[in-house]
Amino acid sequence: MSKAKANGIEIAYNIDGSGEPLILIGGYTMVKESWAPQVAELSKRFRVISFDNRGVGESTVPAQPFTVADMAQDVVGLMDALEIGAAHVFGVSLGGLIAQVLALDHPTRVKKVGLGCTTHGGRQAVQPEKEVMGGLAAASDPKIPREKGFRMRVPIVFSKQFIEKEPGKIEEFLQAALRHWPTPQGAAGQMGALSVFNVKKRLGEIRCPVLVITGSEDKMMPPENSKLLAEGIAGAKLHIIEGAGHSFCQERPEEVNRVLAEFFGG
Repeated sequence: MSKAKANGIEIAYNIDGSGEPLILIGGYTMVKESWAPQVAELSKRFRVISFDNRGVGESTVPAQPFTVADMAQDVVGLMDALEIGAAHVFGVSLGGLIAQVLALDHPTRVKKVGLGCTTHGGRQAVQPEKEVMGGLAAASDPKIPREKGFRMRVPIVFSKQFIEKEPGKIEEFLQAALRHWPTPQGAAGQMGALSVFNVKKRLGEIRCPVLVITGSEDKMMPPENSKLLAEGIAGAKLHIIEGAGHSFCQERPEEVNRVLAEFFGG
């Protein structure tokens, strides 16, 4: 792990492999270690940069509120620090919001962009079911022990099929989550940033090649949002991973890695 000063903060990052740069942008409270299934395979073909967004992991936790645009500028700052002119970008969930802003506001820095289980934001985005929202709110209660909070999230972020077939992997994810649990301040900062995001009216401005990818059983970010993105971005490709949930990168790494390698390497 290394750190770079970028956009007024410190960003913790890893670099694996060689070739064209591919930047992986994590979702809400997701840390760079969560990309292990992708890094192991994609680093065979690309120079893979994984990092901790501001607010989580080993990167700076700002004292003041911040926006998705600030987080996109963090990525640009990291690219500058690493002397990367332009790169492929893949972001999931909150990371997909950041990736959209990069493609919109910094088009010369993005070669191709992948948008995973994400949304254009705003009132026209498809919201999760009320039961899902209630479950997430309950799991985020600071009075609840960390492990219990994680287990309450399991049926929301993973598909029923994966939970039933891979209980051992669920436990591995639990231990990893407990090692990298965010501070309340960092989690709140990221939630504040994503809660006001809305670029629906600007989707037509994205000019680089776009891949939209999601799991068909995503309860946290209904797959209808990915369909809306693909419809709003000229030439965008849509790939749906059947049977996978919000954490499709962990559930179906072989398919995800193959699709990403074909898109970014094609």
